[in-house]
Amino acid sequence: MPQRVKVARGSIFDTLLFLDQIATVLAGGALWPFLESHGKFVHPYNLSGGALLQPADEAAILALEAEHSPVRHNGVQSYYFDSANNNHLRGTDIAGYSFGNATVDSPFSVGAWVMPFDITAAHSILAKYRTSAVSAREWDFRINSSGILQVEFYDESATASEIGTGTAALTPWRWQFVCMSYDGGETSPVAVLYINGAADNAGATTETGSYVAMENTATPLLVGARDLTAGPAQEWEGRLALPFICTKALTAAEVANLYRLSRVLMAL
Repeated sequence: MPQRVKVARGSIFDTLLFLDQIATVLAGGALWPFLESHGKFVHPYNLSGGALLQPADEAAILALEAEHSPVRHNGVQSYYFDSANNNHLRGTDIAGYSFGNATVDSPFSVGAWVMPFDITAAHSILAKYRTSAVSAREWDFRINSSGILQVEFYDESATASEIGTGTAALTPWRWQFVCMSYDGGETSPVAVLYINGAADNAGATTETGSYVAMENTATPLLVGARDLTAGPAQEWEGRLALPFICTKALTAAEVANLYRLSRVLMAL
């Protein structure tokens, strides 16, 4: 009778096994496991619609090892983001990262593992939100100046927004899994924020102006900042790992499952 093959925790086989399970939960969108520890490209993992990310500051494309100080966890990397140096990961404008057509919104979720070094200023985690030159704002997943999770959906034509805010401040210098799940109901939005697999709010949002829906603009995706590479704003201060965008509203059970799977990859 053949013996069972034991896979060492942290091996490439173990890493891909857990990433496949995470991809199954997400079921579409983009996941960046930060498998790269050097070079100028960060690749998405096994999901439709994923795009290359490039390490950058306001002036140029950078090398991961020079600016983001990759640290290996249990098969994946985390990257350091320094707001003083404006470093972030630059994506492209992909229609699959826009979740409104000026009339209605679509469900989506975003998340990442974060270790904030500073919780006294607003810092973006993932955003498709441009304010330089021509404003083209869509959504921004961030912490506010009190270190509390926040998501903003913006209707550029109406100059209006819906903002969902959590209740608990993140803990500096500690790894936390954060997630936002939006049901796409632009008339009465429900945007649930999660910390370490548990809901941090009831999902209600606060409207400013007369919000109709987000719009599909030409704004690029940024990880660890918002706006454009030429003028990044609200840069993350700390470390990030395993960011993702999901083209559905994750359920509470799915978020808890993602937390359980990904904390193994983070060796936590």
